[in-house]
Amino acid sequence: MSENPPRTRDRERLDAPLVRLTAVLLAGAFAALADSTVVTVAVDDLSAAYDAPVSQVQWVVTANLLAMTAAIPAVGWALDRFGPRAAWIGALTLFGAGAALSCLAWSLESLIAMRALTGFGGGMVLPLTMAILARAAGPGRVGRAMALISVPGQLAPVLGPVAGGAVLASLGHRWVFALVLPLVAIAVLCAVRGVPRGEPDRAERLDPVGLALLSLGLVALLHGLSSSSSPSPGSSAGLLWAGLGALLLAGFVLRALRPREGAPPPALDLRLFAHAPFRNGAALMFVFGLCIWGGMFLLPLFHQRVAGADPLDAGLLLAPMGAGVALAVLCVGGPADRLAPRYLVAAGLAVAALATVPFALATADTPVWWLGAALFVRGAGLGTASVPLLAAAYRGLAPDRIPHATVALNVLQRVGAAAGTAGLALVLARGAAAAPDPGPAFQAAFWWMAALTAAALLPALLLPATRPDRDA
Repeated sequence: MSENPPRTRDRERLDAPLVRLTAVLLAGAFAALADSTVVTVAVDDLSAAYDAPVSQVQWVVTANLLAMTAAIPAVGWALDRFGPRAAWIGALTLFGAGAALSCLAWSLESLIAMRALTGFGGGMVLPLTMAILARAAGPGRVGRAMALISVPGQLAPVLGPVAGGAVLASLGHRWVFALVLPLVAIAVLCAVRGVPRGEPDRAERLDPVGLALLSLGLVALLHGLSSSSSPSPGSSAGLLWAGLGALLLAGFVLRALRPREGAPPPALDLRLFAHAPFRNGAALMFVFGLCIWGGMFLLPLFHQRVAGADPLDAGLLLAPMGAGVALAVLCVGGPADRLAPRYLVAAGLAVAALATVPFALATADTPVWWLGAALFVRGAGLGTASVPLLAAAYRGLAPDRIPHATVALNVLQRVGAAAGTAGLALVLARGAAAAPDPGPAFQAAFWWMAALTAAALLPALLLPATRPDRDA
């Protein structure tokens, strides 16, 4: 009779120090995530406040996203070079300074610059949260730890527009950017004792050329994807930017795969993609970026332009997805440490794809309760898939490779978010050009989202089919 696998390492309980660390990290992560979405309902107000067209105001959002992406490749180096506490507090301070300065912006151009500063700090906060927590939890608790961190991670993109709509209706657009400042202050104060100092490696070096190729390549690629979301002839400039980004990224890949003797390590460890669980998890993170951020782009616009909702109501109508995500994540954390990730992720994605179909059939007369129920189920599907996906991506990696794995996962999620938003915006723009009624254009965009979510089942079926506690 075979012996049961040892449980001392794999089924460790979530002790008080890990719970306290998680609470501190959640405050900063929630602030950064909410800040990146809270402006989505303020575009019209900003356009009126600065007397600028939407095509210019959208750079308030785009600059934030590009700066977040540019910051991500430096996270692994910062974590090794300065240690968890110093890296975390430094990123939060930069993020909070940008948010405070955004409240004082005197022109649209200054606001765009301040949002870029905010995005650079926020871009480091999110992957630092994942890396610090995954390293502290260890392989036996990473599923439950990711469940704890995933609740606000999935709720923030939903609650951000709700809070933003409420502030816009009562205080005005400047106060939208101040929403996160209390959370940032709390996270910094608690981090002084709540985040481990670690052992900084003063000998850790940064590859400036490789970092420049990677960061600038990602920014150019995302800028190109965002700019090409228009059917007009001027969108060819977006394709040129995307091509430039691809060339810069190709240069980084060649440099990373052919390191020189004595050269510093690359900003992104491409050897991670030789590890099958991480490779499949990374592909799914790209799809998750598309599904979550693409949905955050489509859903408020659908409720405002097709159903005639105001910004506050459009934000509130997203709440069922947050409830579905929260319920699923709270329930799936324990099973993610015991069950094979393949089946949990595949089931969650299948449910999310099916729950998108009602929006692809929706019109202005579709009952709100029906769309709310579909959104709840969609959130539950995405929440069910997200926790075991993260745990599977880290599976089998040594602790010293976790920061670099986190960088790669966040980069791919951001690229997926930009690609999804640009693609869905292009579908909407072409649909609007073909007919004055926006309904069919939104239906086509939701069909695309449902199809892409279903297509993610292929990499999901390549995830490990064995339980985490059966690993050697």
